[in-house]
Amino acid sequence: MLVSKAKWDFIKNQDKPNDLDDYSSVISTLLLQRGITTKEAAKNFLTPDLDKLHHPSGLSMIDKAIERVHKAINSGERILVYGDYDADGVSSTALLLKALQELNARCDYYIPNRFSEGYGPNENAFREAANRGFTVIITVDTGISAVHEAEIAKELGIDLIITDHHELQEQLPDSYATINPKCSPTYPFHDLAGVGVAFKFAQSLLGYFPEHLLDLVAIGTIADLVPLIDENRILAYHGLQKLTTTTNPGLKALKQICKIEGNVSEENVGFLIGPRINAVGRLEDAQLAVELLMADDPIEAEEIALMIEAINDERRQIVRDIVKEAEQMDLFDEETGIIIAAKEGWNEGVLGIVASQLVRKYDRPAIVLTIKPDTGEMKGSARSIPAFNLFNHCMVIRDLFTQFGGHSQAAGMTLPIENLEMITTELNQMITNQLSKEDFKQIIEVNQTIDIADITEKDIDEINQLAPFGIANPKPVFHLKEIPADVRQIGSQKNHLKFQFKQEGK
Repeated sequence: MLVSKAKWDFIKNQDKPNDLDDYSSVISTLLLQRGITTKEAAKNFLTPDLDKLHHPSGLSMIDKAIERVHKAINSGERILVYGDYDADGVSSTALLLKALQELNARCDYYIPNRFSEGYGPNENAFREAANRGFTVIITVDTGISAVHEAEIAKELGIDLIITDHHELQEQLPDSYATINPKCSPTYPFHDLAGVGVAFKFAQSLLGYFPEHLLDLVAIGTIADLVPLIDENRILAYHGLQKLTTTTNPGLKALKQICKIEGNVSEENVGFLIGPRINAVGRLEDAQLAVELLMADDPIEAEEIALMIEAINDERRQIVRDIVKEAEQMDLFDEETGIIIAAKEGWNEGVLGIVASQLVRKYDRPAIVLTIKPDTGEMKGSARSIPAFNLFNHCMVIRDLFTQFGGHSQAAGMTLPIENLEMITTELNQMITNQLSKEDFKQIIEVNQTIDIADITEKDIDEINQLAPFGIANPKPVFHLKEIPADVRQIGSQKNHLKFQFKQEGK
């Protein structure tokens, strides 16, 4: 008998309250497991309503920022949207640009090059913006750690408006205005994606609810792996509907390249659209991805989409090569706390993907770095396991990094080469002190045990009402205890299993 590598966690079922009597046993159980116990809460969850979104005015400093932008528009000042090179940053950039163009603003955008400039705002880019006559810079999906750059903006006479969603560090930038749900104690929801914050800003700027921009919101929200609950669920749900019928030439071309037909799902965004947009910033300049989303001409959009598809193919091959090299480095034994792989010449743009694959293979947090001997630094990405909050633990040793930022399960970093050994020792010590062997096992949460008779198209349709699935609203997993009548290996590499079960002629 095969022993499972994963820990099966059967979620304890609660008694169904009378309020959920209108729902089937399967659906009511899934709702209860999500903390939904009333008829009203069930309705809100199963039929997300745009009217339930929180008003942007609850975000601290947003009124001050809106007033400044309108003043800049009315007086003909130049406004720069400063974005990030991932799918969240690219969609945020395009969204805010479209809103500003609608207001006839004199605006442009800038996304730093991952390889020559690194993550986030930088001094040289701000100085160049000043030379080009920009007096207002609005960051999207970035900027919350740009303490030095905020000082430079002041020195240059630029009003810096930061819109971001990332975790707060020890010191906040002294900007003209900082709009981040995590800086807004009275705002009810703190887990918006960068594009969600940009959308709130655009809504306030325009003075109405810009439903036509929801297709971009869906891309950034789903691709950035924020919790798909509360506002994010509403935005993703309606954003996917807008993406299904989008008139954006760039998105239509991208859907065609991805062979997406009919209703667009969260899986289409997470596994097809998002990775292609991300691929551009991972290997080249993310400007091409913004050009796709801003394209007005269908022929131009199709040409850009084909270029992006080629870049994504190259990205996949680079990832395969680095993973293969990393796996040959003898990274792991039973005493290993954290996997660390480093080599000169690795493409830093794909190291987060490589780290994710190493986490899945070894069930350990992983840091993957490219070595830069010319600067004496290492740069890369990290991914973690659910039991280990990477952001909090790395913040304990923040002084060992030149740059560091991220979330509980994902982070980016730059560090002096000589500090790697100390960082490894410190993180291994934390892991040894805090985690047990069971903590390293992948956890499969099983929602309920069902019989073959319970599997009907009606039940599946009902389960799909819980979509879009994602962080904090995972796809349900069911336990079926039965011997299959037929088992086949399928797929080009024969790495998938297909089962058929039979019971009483069904």
